[in-house]
Amino acid sequence: MSAIPILRLRDRSEAIRFLIDAYDGVTVRRGKGLPHAQAVADILRATGSDERTQVVGLLHDVVEDTPRTVDEVRDDFGDDIATMVAALTEDAAIRHYAQRKRALRGSIAAAGSPVVEVAIADKIATLRHARLTGGPVTDRKLRHYRATLQLALAAGLATALCLQLEALLGEFAPG
Repeated sequence: MSAIPILRLRDRSEAIRFLIDAYDGVTVRRGKGLPHAQAVADILRATGSDERTQVVGLLHDVVEDTPRTVDEVRDDFGDDIATMVAALTEDAAIRHYAQRKRALRGSIAAAGSPVVEVAIADKIATLRHARLTGGPVTDRKLRHYRATLQLALAAGLATALCLQLEALLGEFAPG
């Protein structure tokens, strides 16, 4: 009889250590990187998300922003979390912005909850940062955010987060 490996859930502090290492020496845009990841996880925690979802919130951009891969996320955090991070990661091979974002929304919608919640929390964190710093948010980004909001609403997911995102979007431009 062979032993069955026991997988333990990695916690937020382990994800933060992973991110500190991943972002070491990496230049990111204003409002991104570890502070953004922490903001997303904090938004998720404030709405009652479990620790696993908060870890996904922390890791959601690591593959896009750093040399880390989904396989490295899988090695450190398991298949479940890696699969969710992959669903939240844009396909860099798709060059056209609108097509890349449409494919990303399709991946998010197919993954369902809690990936949708992380995607909505990500947009809330970005808009809060822009509001705080007076940073610009492009029309095409706002269109993507509205489309992501619509897919969450249509699926009946992340209702409390959707209300927050809808209010923030109303501050930026008419939709």
